[in-house]
Amino acid sequence: MKEWNVAPGSGDWLQVRLGIPTASNFHRVLTPATRKFSKQARGYAFRLVAEKLLNYSLDSLDHIEHIQRGKDLEPQAVRMYEACEDVQTAPVGFLTTDDMRIGATPDRRIVGVPAFLECKCPTPWVHLEYLLDGFGADYMAQAQGQILVGEAEWVARWSFHPEMPPRLVKTTRDDAYQADLLAALDEFNDMKDEIERRARETGFFEERIAMGQLALDQLAAQYEQASQQ
Repeated sequence: MKEWNVAPGSGDWLQVRLGIPTASNFHRVLTPATRKFSKQARGYAFRLVAEKLLNYSLDSLDHIEHIQRGKDLEPQAVRMYEACEDVQTAPVGFLTTDDMRIGATPDRRIVGVPAFLECKCPTPWVHLEYLLDGFGADYMAQAQGQILVGEAEWVARWSFHPEMPPRLVKTTRDDAYQADLLAALDEFNDMKDEIERRARETGFFEERIAMGQLALDQLAAQYEQASQQ
């Protein structure tokens, strides 16, 4: 596992994620209900390849602003989780497998144990849905993905709204689920690589790809320097 010391939402975070399938989107690779290869996978692969070829994130401003609204409430949510569970947490950078084929950004690390906290601060109606109906099947792909990439044993999902009770669900490692997820991710990455190969044969994108690789190499050098300190 590699941990890139980049702040979620920052320019460096967006750069290091380019072209990498991440845990929050693993439900687009493995259909949660059936645990089969998803029909959404090819569209998601084209999106990731386009990001890499163009050398910039295609996340919408609305999505980024939504993340920011959550981040504004996150310190309060984290303090409440730590108090309720009697634990300490710490920030996490961007996590990847050593080959950088898949990645994840858990919100926090549980200090002293191999576990993560996924902290959500949604709109009132979404929080109410979580409170009454749970987090839904899509979350399992994300949770098992974070456990897989981050080499953890469990992940806690905590939904917080300052005017409602919180919702907490702990998900432990599921080896059978992760085997299905890994198989789907291998198939997905092979498909993504083929799409990129075909696009690069046009010769149109090489300059931008080189710029992206230079930026990634600079971040990698920073990562290596930080890991040696």
